[in-house]
Amino acid sequence: MKKEDFTQEEWQVLFTAPSMAGLAVTAASPSGPIGVMKEMFAVGMSLAELVKEKSENPLIQALVEDVRQRGTKPQKPGGLKSMDEVKEYALGQLRSASEIIDSKDAGAVGEEFKAWLVDISKRTAEAAKEGGFFGFGGERVSKEEEAMIGEVSSILNVA
Repeated sequence: MKKEDFTQEEWQVLFTAPSMAGLAVTAASPSGPIGVMKEMFAVGMSLAELVKEKSENPLIQALVEDVRQRGTKPQKPGGLKSMDEVKEYALGQLRSASEIIDSKDAGAVGEEFKAWLVDISKRTAEAAKEGGFFGFGGERVSKEEEAMIGEVSSILNVA
């Protein structure tokens, strides 16, 4: 699969899906400004690792190549006023991404792409501790984040 296999609108949804996987988790349990930065940095690092290691998945390769060439521009969602709205928007985008992949009969390529998105949500949750005081105590992944990872997995139909 490659970028040309999708309409411009479909590609935009797939292009933003990695960010949406991280954003859904971040919105589920905001961990303060520093925690949010760490969590969003984890999304960027997931993409950077793929640029460095080069995935065998052609859909992930196409996305990484598009990022590298700065071909597709991320679109900022407008009008979101609360973390709940952000979370619902991100989940809606992931639902759309899943539907697009399923409609293309992407098979193992699509399944691997979806599993990668779930992995991004897990890495995002693990990027910053929740709770605690000045870095002491707290938990690596909150119950809210764990529930959101489960919801992302369910939406993407990844076991």
